[in-house]
Parts: sequence; structure tokens; C-alpha cells
Amino acid sequence: MQYSVGDKVVHPRHGPGWVAGIEHRAILAGTKGYYVIEIPAQGLTLRIPVGRADEVGMRLAMSQARFPRVLSMLGGTPHPLPEDYRERQERVGAQLKTGRVMQLARLVRDLTWHRKQSHLTRVDSEYLKQGRDLLAAEMSLVSGDTVLDTGRLIDSTMAAAMANRLG
Repeated sequence: MQYSVGDKVVHPRHGPGWVAGIEHRAILAGTKGYYVIEIPAQGLTLRIPVGRADEVGMRLAMSQARFPRVLSMLGGTPHPLPEDYRERQERVGAQLKTGRVMQLARLVRDLTWHRKQSHLTRVDSEYLKQGRDLLAAEMSLVSGDTVLDTGRLIDSTMAAAMANRLG
């Protein structure tokens, strides 16, 4: 996929940002193009080779129209996670690595419920924090709200869903 300056994009490992520019650098075999990606939540500037963006897993950020679906996923019926922590962490880790917004919402929902019903290991807790932070960052990039406000929206959506199911 080709990206343009100003496109809102997501790097699966570093999170959401935007294409701040396209640089061309001289190398031995000629010239190579790089997307310059600004990732504000991490304070990073990445340079991704134009020809490797898909291979790296870079994608366009979710659309504003997808916002209600993400909130619906967060408030939806949780899928039980394996009690075996190794199996659970393998599954959750794979979801986290995709960097996909619906996978992140599912991860946040299911780990939050698991925490309520059982307990989370240190790694589970780290995965939950990473997933929530990536989800909040992408949602805030799209909505224009602060990451803090978007995080509060995620938390209140989860709290309401839990109150409805438990109360």
C-alpha cells in the first residue's frame, strides 16, 4: 500500500502516528524511499522503507466510523481465557503483536474480565497495559481527543459492561 504525507497510520509495535514526510536517500544501488512516521505517544520518529511498509505490518489507522464497533467490542461478552498462564499469554501475546484495533479491544476486554474473575500474572498485566495504551493512542489519533480522555472512555466502557453483567 502507498501512503501519503498526513496519512494516519499504525505501526504494529510502536503504535499510531502519521506520515510526516517521505525521504529519499542515496544508497549504493541508487535511491531508496522512506516513510517518516511520527509516533507522538512514544516520542519516536521512525523511517520505514517504502517497499517494506506492508511487510513491517504498517496500516492505515482505523476510521472514525469504526469507533462504535470498538466500543461495542469492549462492552461485549468476554471470551474466557485459558487458565494455564502459558497458553493464555501465548494467545494474548499473538493478539497484541497484530496491532489490529479489534484484536486490541478484544484483548483489553478479555484480560479485564479475567482479572475480575481470577488474577493476572505480571506478564498478563503488562499485556493489558500495552493493549490498552495502544488502543487508546489509536482511538485518540482518530478522534482528536487526548490519550488520557480516550483511556478514560475505555475504562468507563469496561466498568459499565462489567456492572451490567455482574449486577
